[in-house]
Amino acid sequence: MEYTDEYNLGWGAFSKHFGFDTKREGNYAMHTVPGNWENGWITEVNPAKGLFIASAWFKADEKLDYKMFTEKPCLLILCIDTGDMTITQKGKKAKTLSPFTQLIISKGTPLRLTIPAGMHMCFTSVLIFDSCIDNFLSATGYSYPIRVLDAVKWKPGNIDAPNVMLVMEQLRWGVRGNRLPLPAYLLKAMELLFLFAHNKDKEAKKPERRKYVTWSDEIKLYRVKERIDESPLSLPSNEELCRIAQMSESKLRISFKSLYGKTLYSYIRESIMKRAMQMLADDDLNIKNIAHLCGYENAAKFAAAFKEVHGITPSEFRKGFGL
Repeated sequence: MEYTDEYNLGWGAFSKHFGFDTKREGNYAMHTVPGNWENGWITEVNPAKGLFIASAWFKADEKLDYKMFTEKPCLLILCIDTGDMTITQKGKKAKTLSPFTQLIISKGTPLRLTIPAGMHMCFTSVLIFDSCIDNFLSATGYSYPIRVLDAVKWKPGNIDAPNVMLVMEQLRWGVRGNRLPLPAYLLKAMELLFLFAHNKDKEAKKPERRKYVTWSDEIKLYRVKERIDESPLSLPSNEELCRIAQMSESKLRISFKSLYGKTLYSYIRESIMKRAMQMLADDDLNIKNIAHLCGYENAAKFAAAFKEVHGITPSEFRKGFGL
């Protein structure tokens, strides 16, 4: 199997394979879907060697089945807004990415990306190679566990966190509107990696409580978490969550906090507020509409909850991107 050239082309390699029309201007590229499709694009910036940041919005008329095979170790960070993308790697079960932020680690083996026909995809991505990370650490003199070999120790909770969502949204609006200077993209990408490692470090410093959760219960709790992640704005009742966990409500709450280090309520609220941040990008929705969709009748209470999770109000977030 021949290597693909993500190291030099980023999503341009994917776009070239499927016949997208690509126009480049300096460090920026716009990949437009083929004329026989409805519409769509992938806009991308290459601020440093081995780093590509992209925002995509398209609907494929055909199934997209792409094998990324780069010999250089890299990390692919994907924040899914809408759509289903399945990732398949050798020796691992195929994984359909859920909304929010996901990390895929490539150590030089083929990585298969599959998108169903007719699927409306909207996502932000950061593709960063170990060589770029090494260059940054060497230039700054920092020593921090953020390389590909370190990433295997990171857990989903370290990746899909509110502090990460904010940076991903900044990158999304930066690359879509060419709003950031080139060095800022590099610094934001490195900030993501530092946050992953920091979130892992914070987790390690918490009192060890997992011993109270059996392996069998851990699997059940993961199903509860997966159900919340799948659709945080249309959650099942407490009774249904208990049924998924096969636990009483009190045991579910105690076990969830023991395993994930936060209450079930806190996790649900964080998931809702991450989705709210994505919805704030929709000009057709005002903050009152979004508050209602998130289950808040009072916009002020919604704003207070949003600020507690993200550190800024919904209005401040929108003003920051000129929305």
